[in-house]
Amino acid sequence: MTDVLGFCQDIHYVRLDVWGDGCTVRMAFQGGSSLSSGLNPVERAIVVLVAYGIAILAVFLLHNSGYPTTELVFAAPAIPLILGALSLRLKGGLLLGLATGLVGDALLLAVEGSTAPALLAGLLAMDLGLGGGIGLINRKRRLRRDRWRGARTLREHYDEEILENSMNAIQFIDREGTTLKRNETSRTTLGYSTKRALQLSEYVHPEDMDLMKVELSRLFERGELRDVKLRFISQARDVIPVELKGTRATERVAVLEAADLRQQVELERRLMETEARYRYLIEAAIDTLDSGIIITDHKRQVVWANETIGRFFGIDRERLVGIDALRALSRYVGVFEDADAFGRVVEEAVGNGKRVDTYTCHVRPGLGREERVLEYRSIPIETERYKGGRIDHYIDITEIKRLEEGLRDKTKHLERSNEKLEEFSHVVSHDLKEPLRTVEAFSGFLLEDYADRLDEEGVNYLHTLKKTSARMRELINDLLSLASIHMDTASFERVNVNKVLEEIKEDLRVRLRGVSLQVDEDLPVIMGSKTRIGELLSNLIVNAIKYNDKALPTVHVGCLPESRNRGMHTFFVQDNGIGIESRYQERIFGIFEKLNPREDYEGTGVGLAICKRIVEEHGGEIWVESEVGKGSTFFLTIPKAAAKREVEFHA
Repeated sequence: MTDVLGFCQDIHYVRLDVWGDGCTVRMAFQGGSSLSSGLNPVERAIVVLVAYGIAILAVFLLHNSGYPTTELVFAAPAIPLILGALSLRLKGGLLLGLATGLVGDALLLAVEGSTAPALLAGLLAMDLGLGGGIGLINRKRRLRRDRWRGARTLREHYDEEILENSMNAIQFIDREGTTLKRNETSRTTLGYSTKRALQLSEYVHPEDMDLMKVELSRLFERGELRDVKLRFISQARDVIPVELKGTRATERVAVLEAADLRQQVELERRLMETEARYRYLIEAAIDTLDSGIIITDHKRQVVWANETIGRFFGIDRERLVGIDALRALSRYVGVFEDADAFGRVVEEAVGNGKRVDTYTCHVRPGLGREERVLEYRSIPIETERYKGGRIDHYIDITEIKRLEEGLRDKTKHLERSNEKLEEFSHVVSHDLKEPLRTVEAFSGFLLEDYADRLDEEGVNYLHTLKKTSARMRELINDLLSLASIHMDTASFERVNVNKVLEEIKEDLRVRLRGVSLQVDEDLPVIMGSKTRIGELLSNLIVNAIKYNDKALPTVHVGCLPESRNRGMHTFFVQDNGIGIESRYQERIFGIFEKLNPREDYEGTGVGLAICKRIVEEHGGEIWVESEVGKGSTFFLTIPKAAAKREVEFHA
């Protein structure tokens, strides 16, 4: 019995040591065995029954041979009891012990004829204790094995060989930032003791700690992390720039992979030094460039102009070298269509040492030159050799401009195609709606004229047919409305939102009965389509009423005092309705996204998609903040209207 219990305890230990040495874990696990590891339940039952048969037979044979019966009855059934209980838990062990005790009592009565009740009770208690004890041990063993299997998924998620042999530092980390396991590269790079769990605050640079916390939270929310650059600090206090990638392994544990960027940073530094050291080689090679290059020194004198400059401007480049940059400019600025404007740009850049990132200029065709479109860039030189000087680039973008023109033509063609498509959609919708009207009408006729001739099931079918036809007609109308939302900002007008809401109140008078609609006074004037703005606000108010389970539905329309976007007002429509779960707060703006059962709330699922399209056509955004059971607040940004000084708009 002691050997069996010791064997079980050994198995528990090996299986629980998930974070130990990988090879030791596997060897110890493969070497373990028990009655339940190699046999199925039927085979185990057969083995136990055979053992009981042998034990009972042995009792009778040995009793006939003159051996003491009482000791035999106590000892013989213990062996099959142990074998059977090894594959059972507490309840099964107790039941098996009870059965064994009863069998033992029956054997005593059979061979002895009569015996003391205390002896029978003692045998029964011993078997119950033995079976229950082994069952309890098995129950604990299986619980530990289940926990081991749950933890083992980490190794299944990230193979042990890949983990240890990876060139990057890899660590398993939980939501609280505790490093549970690290590979050899991580241990070598960072150092620190492996005898305890490592915290993020110990090896992440203090200035990057906030970023690390944010990215760790996103990792567990989204399940993935990519291309995050920050710094680690080793035990030797070395700063290590790294690039992080991560994958969530379980709800509580994620795998972080950190690529050491020290070598890359060092190569970049050496490259910069090499560029500064051998810049004269670049100067000797710039004649082969397709871009025009002019280099000036800290005295503002031209030290180099490549051959491309001569080809672009139809001049001898040698005439530019050795003279003041502005004087050199005067020798070729006349080739530009807007020479005065370009001259002012160059004078300001040279005079104030400013950088010019992009300036587009046009070269007129003439003697020795072609018509071109050039992009002018002027960059101050920061390297030691030419510090204080400048490099002027003239990049030929003529072909790019031609492609842009072609793209504009294609865009116009696409717009015409969209117009034809919209016309086609109207035609198709008309052809679809006409049969639906017929189905809906005749369904009504049948219900009115023949309802008494139909059974209840037939009447229900007709009601369903009529209801479905009406819903499909509404759906076609909504799709048409969505497809027709194309606005030109040039057609936008000043819209008085308070007046629009007054009109909405009048239109929704019936639906607003029993509803508290609160509208802030003096809402700002916006730029947009009055019709579409009315449709937008009407849809949001109707939704707020429709999805409301309160005795007094409340809807509040207002505007935030400060906008998050420059040039935009942020309006809101707030209700005290049923609310929206956070996981659905983006999906609801998609077409046909209807979260509630169709029979609970009317609608086609297109309303919020229409709202989103209207807002986007105005160049704004729409989003929702909500809490289930407490209501929702829809926010939308709409362009501000320019102030009108000569006329008071509200007059």
